[in-house]
Amino acid sequence: MRILFTFIILFISTTAFSQNFEYVYRNKSDTTFNCYVIKAPDSRPIRGIVIRDYSVLPNFITSSPFQFSELCTQEGLMTLYTVSSNKFPELFTSDSVMTILDDIVSEVIEKYGIPKMNIFIGGISASGTRALRYAQYCEQGKSKNNIKIKGVFSVDSPLDLARFYESVFSHRNNFKDGMLWEADLMKKVFGQLFSGPPDKYTNEYRTSSVFTHSDSLGGNSQYLRNVNLIMYHEPDIDWWLNERGASYIDINSFDIVAFVLNLRSLGNNNVELVTTTNKGYDRNGKRNCHSWSIVDEHYLVEWIKKLIE
Repeated sequence: MRILFTFIILFISTTAFSQNFEYVYRNKSDTTFNCYVIKAPDSRPIRGIVIRDYSVLPNFITSSPFQFSELCTQEGLMTLYTVSSNKFPELFTSDSVMTILDDIVSEVIEKYGIPKMNIFIGGISASGTRALRYAQYCEQGKSKNNIKIKGVFSVDSPLDLARFYESVFSHRNNFKDGMLWEADLMKKVFGQLFSGPPDKYTNEYRTSSVFTHSDSLGGNSQYLRNVNLIMYHEPDIDWWLNERGASYIDINSFDIVAFVLNLRSLGNNNVELVTTTNKGYDRNGKRNCHSWSIVDEHYLVEWIKKLIE
């Protein structure tokens, strides 16, 4: 019944928005991943593409307070929503996982004639981590389709998995609500991804992370020295402390600010840090610093527009 309902919803989605949306399942026998949906602008040619890698494809029938895809469409940009993995959370710790996203991006830009110099990617939380990891993958020359990322936007994403590990295993007893749920989830995930703790398997964590505090070059961050970046976070420590039981080292801001400083020291003058105050709220209006609402969507689209060639 659940599968039938899902397909009914997808049929309604593609029918109701047939002029703008296209759902593609590249493996008809498994629709949990290796799939995507595009939202295309009415005008041609398409100026560029903005990629959002999700855990499940978004349902565009449900109303949303966010307008990002529509704002992109108005500027002649295609938005591509992908699901590249059936694992949650996916952090792109393995190159093999990124090949699926790489093939999807290549497939779409070839089909619609999108300029290869105007490819952008981003997301919130683990999705933002994946965006940065894929940009690194491309900068290392690993994309078999020769994809290069023009710009990345990341919203409150964990960057150093060794720091994340220590937070989860050392501070779990202090956590509340979402932080506690995440810690319990990540204890299992770390056990699946790595051979052991970061003090014994340092290289595993360094090669799998966007950024490494303990490395003088920042680990993989060196591969982003020539990429345009905009990083969002809301480090309201009173809220994190009282509502989530988190200290400074437990929040993603700890990684993000150090990452920005590292990139600037490596010569990247095109990395922007956006620090917000009292912007983080969930869809129900409840305070939550870890929310897409900290993004000024109009500003972000303007940032992308300025980079388009």
